[in-house]
Amino acid sequence: MAKRKKKQNLIYLSLIIIVAVIIGGSWFYSHHTREVSNSYAVSETATLSSGARVYNSLSAIQRANLPDQALVKVNRYYLTSNDNDDTYARINYNGKNYFVRATDIELKMNNEINNYLTQSGLPHAKITKQISSIFEQRGYSTSSGNPRGVVIHDTGNENSTISSEVSYMKQNYSSTRVFVHTFIDNQQIVNIADTKYMAEGAGPYANPYFVQFEMPHEYTAASFANQLGNAAYYTAYILKQNNLPVTKGTKDGGGTVWTHAMISSYLGGTDHEDPISYWSTVARKLFGTTYNINNFVELVQAYYNQM
Repeated sequence: MAKRKKKQNLIYLSLIIIVAVIIGGSWFYSHHTREVSNSYAVSETATLSSGARVYNSLSAIQRANLPDQALVKVNRYYLTSNDNDDTYARINYNGKNYFVRATDIELKMNNEINNYLTQSGLPHAKITKQISSIFEQRGYSTSSGNPRGVVIHDTGNENSTISSEVSYMKQNYSSTRVFVHTFIDNQQIVNIADTKYMAEGAGPYANPYFVQFEMPHEYTAASFANQLGNAAYYTAYILKQNNLPVTKGTKDGGGTVWTHAMISSYLGGTDHEDPISYWSTVARKLFGTTYNINNFVELVQAYYNQM
């Protein structure tokens, strides 16, 4: 009898161990397998931060050893939905691909203004909400009901301020029916319309799909650079909030980062060309360089990687 009972106890113990191993293994696997919700190709150069955790694959538990501050090529980003919504970068070092959290890399900038902001630690203002009730609230025309990108405007007015631009927009809204979600200068990011609903600033083919912001003009090197930093941060924030990639708008309507000029050229329904002239003229005058949407997308990605 004692032997039979001992045998039964061993069987029960074995079953408990098996169940524990299965449950533990499932928990461990679920916490180390990264579910990819989106990915997109890039061509960037970056350095690894000290102590960066580098992996052989997105699902691999085993870590790889790469030198601190190693110079790597970034060729793709992966947005995950079960790992604190972290973004992972696929990097190439000595001909082999590895994976690392995007927070553990620092992009090498090709533009002097972007480099200036990177060396300053990618500064940005906080988003201030001053939501007005006068603007009509209509949902986005997407299957999810969320925006699918961001449109960039400049005001086209010299020596105006956020305060004066917002006042003008509100005072004339009943007749113009034009408004954007947010205004951004070198010190402020002021959100005046709920981004859960569409704005009316870029024509009928863009309004139902994009968050939109305006930039008053800046006149010093530091203020212009800081405005671009605030604009890139805000763009990254909207994209991250909606689990969207950082991709330039395309002729077929794809992509998430658009200028008003690109809307005019690719989608139609409007003829504005901002902020092309503003960016290029001020960048040349104050920094002796160029600035375009490619430079801005690169800067947005740098801010996005910090989130």
